[in-house]
Amino acid sequence: MSTYVLRYFPIKARAEVARILLLASGDKFTNVIPDWPEEKDNQPLGQLPVLIETLEDGTEFELSDSIAIEKYLARKSGLLVKTGPMDTAREDQLSSQIKDVIDMHIAHMYAPEDSRKFIESQYRSKAEAFVKYHEKILAENGSNGHYFGSKTTYMDIALFAFITGIRQPNENVIEGCADYFSKKNAPGINKVCETVQASSIAAPYVATLK
Repeated sequence: MSTYVLRYFPIKARAEVARILLLASGDKFTNVIPDWPEEKDNQPLGQLPVLIETLEDGTEFELSDSIAIEKYLARKSGLLVKTGPMDTAREDQLSSQIKDVIDMHIAHMYAPEDSRKFIESQYRSKAEAFVKYHEKILAENGSNGHYFGSKTTYMDIALFAFITGIRQPNENVIEGCADYFSKKNAPGINKVCETVQASSIAAPYVATLK
């Protein structure tokens, strides 16, 4: 059985999906918060998150980039969509859209005060378009709490991680951002979150939130 080290900052952003998948797998892993920026040059691409897997024979596998890490872990757990290249492409598109929104929160966090209003206005447009499109995709799948088919997949987990993150007390997110994803504005998105939260996959992670 492999063991893992997950390096990231002490915030809920680009590493939450990886944490959910690692907890669900039952594999041993350690969260490491590097000193930053002192340890920046020690990372493969000078950025976080970074996943280091140690195999049973002692071989190490190092992976950077949040989406690559998520999909690697999801593939190992059999959680990527398996219904053909079109659905795989759609999965890639939808997960990238979540990353785009998360990146706006991070840009806002580090932006000068006089730039934040512009980012907030851009976020509004991005969030509204996100909700409209994702609600359409979810409705096409029967509004059953899943993006694909009738079982929880990586994409459901990615959405759950994102929405849970912006709803937690967090000074690093744009104020009022969760309102765009309310049950009234985004019923399909909320149904996915409720379905994932009630699943055995998310149970170990949900326990850490209490």
